[in-house]
Amino acid sequence: MTRWTAIHTPLSVLAVMATLLGAALCSPLHHPCNSEDSDVPCDTFSASSNRANDGHSSPPFPAVNRESNGDIQQPGHEAVSYTGYKLLRANVEASKLPLVDSLDTAEGVDLWSWRRKGRSRMFEVDLLTPPAAEPKVKQVFSANNLPYQEVIKDLQDAINKQKDEFFFSWNRPAHPMTWEKYHSFDEMEQYLYFLQAEYPHLITLEEIGHSSENRSLKVAKVSTGPNRTAVWIDGGMHAREWIAPATAMYILYRLVENAWEFPELVNNFDWYILPMVNPDGYEFSRSKDRLWRKTRSINPDLPLCVGVDANRNFGYKWATEGSSNNPCSSLYHGLKPFSEPETKAMADFLLTHKDQLKVYVTFHAYSQMWMTPWSSSHTPAANNRDLLEVGGMAIEAIRSYNGTKYTIGTVPDLLYLASGSSMDFAYGTVGIPYSYALELRDRGNYGFILPKEQIHPTAQETFLGIRAMAKAVFHKLYPNKKFA
Repeated sequence: MTRWTAIHTPLSVLAVMATLLGAALCSPLHHPCNSEDSDVPCDTFSASSNRANDGHSSPPFPAVNRESNGDIQQPGHEAVSYTGYKLLRANVEASKLPLVDSLDTAEGVDLWSWRRKGRSRMFEVDLLTPPAAEPKVKQVFSANNLPYQEVIKDLQDAINKQKDEFFFSWNRPAHPMTWEKYHSFDEMEQYLYFLQAEYPHLITLEEIGHSSENRSLKVAKVSTGPNRTAVWIDGGMHAREWIAPATAMYILYRLVENAWEFPELVNNFDWYILPMVNPDGYEFSRSKDRLWRKTRSINPDLPLCVGVDANRNFGYKWATEGSSNNPCSSLYHGLKPFSEPETKAMADFLLTHKDQLKVYVTFHAYSQMWMTPWSSSHTPAANNRDLLEVGGMAIEAIRSYNGTKYTIGTVPDLLYLASGSSMDFAYGTVGIPYSYALELRDRGNYGFILPKEQIHPTAQETFLGIRAMAKAVFHKLYPNKKFA
């Protein structure tokens, strides 16, 4: 109840009931690892209520310090401060993961990520901890002999540094786009229009729909000829993962403005790029709550609980594993598959181009993982060997560039089960044989609050990984042709 009592305005009985339901669903007593007769391995979790395909979750309304004490009848609409919040990292044995998992959502604690350490049964766990909960969390760590460290000592300070808007650009008068800062959605759109105007022979824009708040969803198509095999890339599905749309925009920049560097990429493939799947959530994370994750749709039955996890809203094994039916949960899968206009527009486009598309890539953050299907099953994809071979070439290209190390594997192998994901839909329904979900930088030193100084190196290394992936896929599809 702490998440609600921290809000000074009384809430409706219905909202309180929803929170109680969410607390029950999040209880560790419901965890499959806690059942003696469970056949679910304790080092792979089914995220029934508070786990995500990208490895991160957030309490819907954390017990934060509010910047305004005005009318806040609708949680999620007021500005949020994370002053005093710390990111704590603990080394946890698989057998003790349920213990740490039980801290999530309690008193605003947010389990940001966990990462298996190699192939061992040890995990590195990141917990965002409010000031009020810090003594309790540290006490649990100490009582259970879990070594920990403070990775971020004040989250709001890190946020302020990341959102520093000062940047002087003298060489781009036609548009504001750089990779030295995180840009607004409007600035990204300006760059798309610039590319279309300056390079009409290479790029066209197609509006595939609108968000809940009526922002335009535009796919950029990069093409030099008809009937090409196609690659899809999207970013920004989860609002707080700012590095994802920034990287998608950089890929577009390299394919269009710098097409001369690697002409084989545009000579052999068409590229469809949707840089921002969730513009409403992204803008809300910029103006109100930096850690907002979901879309911004209004639930007619529970308007106090805003938004849906877009990466639980796709129609492949929807609402089976690793999502929540609680509208207040950050993993809420929606009232039905494709309830969100953003996911519906994206799915319709993928299905329309299913005969052309051979590669699907979705950018998320963080943890540096190159993930393969399935998200919703422990069974590997039918072409798992090819997926791993191609992905392995991609992560090796990234490592060779600057030493950044990625881990490759299925989502449950690296994280846990999660249903309704875009990757599973692309692979299982659309039939895109090379479907991947990427977790970009970093491995937790900054987490979602990746400094703007790391935008360019992250985007550059990812582009080289995408290039290596494209070359490997081409040779798989056309073994007798030259990639030139």
